[in-house]
Amino acid sequence: MQTSISYKIGRYHLSVDFRFLIVFLLVQLGLNELGFWQISRAQEKQKILSKLANSDVSVLTSLKSVNREQVDNFAKVQLNTSLMMSKNLLIENKIQNGKLGYHVLNLLKDKSSNKIFLVNRGWVEGKANRQEMPYVRLPANAWQVKGRLYQINPDVLSSNAEIENHGKILRLPILDSYTLELLVAYFELPIEPYILRLDSDVSDVYEVDWQWVSMTPEKHLGYAFQWFALSLAFLLASLYVLVKKNDD
Repeated sequence: MQTSISYKIGRYHLSVDFRFLIVFLLVQLGLNELGFWQISRAQEKQKILSKLANSDVSVLTSLKSVNREQVDNFAKVQLNTSLMMSKNLLIENKIQNGKLGYHVLNLLKDKSSNKIFLVNRGWVEGKANRQEMPYVRLPANAWQVKGRLYQINPDVLSSNAEIENHGKILRLPILDSYTLELLVAYFELPIEPYILRLDSDVSDVYEVDWQWVSMTPEKHLGYAFQWFALSLAFLLASLYVLVKKNDD
């Protein structure tokens, strides 16, 4: 039974074992799939950035008729709100400038629509001792806010998440659909499935440097280039090993 194939091209010949050929094809397929996957991720991230640029056309002044498309497009809003609870919510394990801290959230009501939603006031540095909470001031009871809407992750990232009550501070490990349900039950209020990320020039805001995409399109393309380069390198190395010069 034939276990290899051979070709002669002029003074050179190529002999390939079938087992090596299968391994070669699998490796090439895997490397190229990873490259094309990175390209598709770059296209997705570019679409998100394009949505951010296009959402500057208009500013919503009410949440009454907000739809999923507007949330997905990071719609800009400017609202007159009232503070619903004299509590700050801290989402932990947020890193900024290489430091570990929290995102500060509050529960607001849009006066024009009576819809209740969460607002993200930005980042504060945490303490070395996790049990020691940072000082966080409350915003004004009547508060004009502006920023962009952002979808709360609809997936369940942690089904073991719990609300930790520290007096005027509630601490959560993460914000996803499950922790949103916990907050709805805790406050006994309907809370919208999106959050408002404040602009930096709003009163009572902390440090804001919003990351709308986890990785830039350029970085994804860089990774794609690396995977394709590895594929090419593996091809050239295989040819170098397999192709032999005929003896005269």
